[in-house]
Amino acid sequence: MYTSLTVKYLKISSYLKLCVGAGFSLGLLVGLFQLVVLLLMRAVDHTSTAAATSIPDSLLALAGTILAYTFGALNFSLISYFPFMFLLKRKNGIAIEGIFDSRAERVK
Repeated sequence: MYTSLTVKYLKISSYLKLCVGAGFSLGLLVGLFQLVVLLLMRAVDHTSTAAATSIPDSLLALAGTILAYTFGALNFSLISYFPFMFLLKRKNGIAIEGIFDSRAERVK
């Protein structure tokens, strides 16, 4: 059962959590894709260049990708918070749909 909710204001901490969570998720997906490609390249090509992409190196690349996307999302959210709040104010909020916890505190 989905509920519609209109967001008229977000605290910066909530906006940061949302953006960083999305950045982490995207970094994880891209990193896993890169990991699979690196491992496939290693399995197919047994030359000296493939030896440079060992399994620990591939896992390190995965971690680096996740960190890069997470910190990129943090920087993006810090830069885009005030324009987003301006948009919310100008458009009188945005409607979102989802499953929300009804026990959450109400902030006036």
